[in-house]
Amino acid sequence: MELPANPGDSPVELELTVENVESALYQLYFDPDMERKNEAQKWLTQAQASAQAWQFCWALLAPDKLPEVQFFGASTLHTKISHHWSDLPSDQHDSLRMQLLSNILLFSSGPKMVLTRLCVALASMALNLIPQAWSQPVADMVRAFQPQKPDSEGSSGSEATQDPQAHCLALLELLTVLPEEFQSRRLAQARRAQLREALAGEWAVVCPLLRQLLQSQDSSNQVKEKVLRCLSSWTGLDVTLGDSHELVQDCFTALSNPELFDSAVETIVTAISQPDSQR
Repeated sequence: MELPANPGDSPVELELTVENVESALYQLYFDPDMERKNEAQKWLTQAQASAQAWQFCWALLAPDKLPEVQFFGASTLHTKISHHWSDLPSDQHDSLRMQLLSNILLFSSGPKMVLTRLCVALASMALNLIPQAWSQPVADMVRAFQPQKPDSEGSSGSEATQDPQAHCLALLELLTVLPEEFQSRRLAQARRAQLREALAGEWAVVCPLLRQLLQSQDSSNQVKEKVLRCLSSWTGLDVTLGDSHELVQDCFTALSNPELFDSAVETIVTAISQPDSQR
């Protein structure tokens, strides 16, 4: 793909269009002039805060866009969801959730930086809706990533070309960033306690999934390493590991795999350092 033309106008003079956002991104990433870079950065920050950002972010995620453009689109979604959530009418929440899940599946094979930002955006959305408007987010996420069976006449679309491992890794990335997004959010004390309790309840869905993937002979080392990182993320929520000791034992078993040794050690240390691990 060819890079967009270098804009002739200063970003502050540009209208909020997809083309101008791309031009400003080109200026930010590739223009050697620091003053023009700073102008582009300021304009792009204003663009993210605009009401139009809810619409133009999807165009920036098109498959033919540069990874830097796609990343800005995904980052814009996270910015809107985490800082401008009240601007979105509640009757659009379901469609936004479905669009995010669909795009996470589309980007499951990369670029990784875009996939991660989309996962963080959906995690942020879940934190806005739990528990009243989204009572079982993890179960819904897991269900969305289940392999789709082709219909009786065969499937020639995305279902026919889906990559089960890529989808599995994308799901694990989503489940990993959910507790991390909770930890990084600025929340009122009562809301933080409410979310912590709700997320702790989701551990009953996460734990058996992680154990299944860690024990499966079909799971690659890449998947197992992602499982270990996901477990570390959830233990940061002080989830009760007393009923999940088999999963911790599986981590000790992973020590025998040289490729997983470092990740397994880190996960075990994180797990046994949590207060609930003593229960």
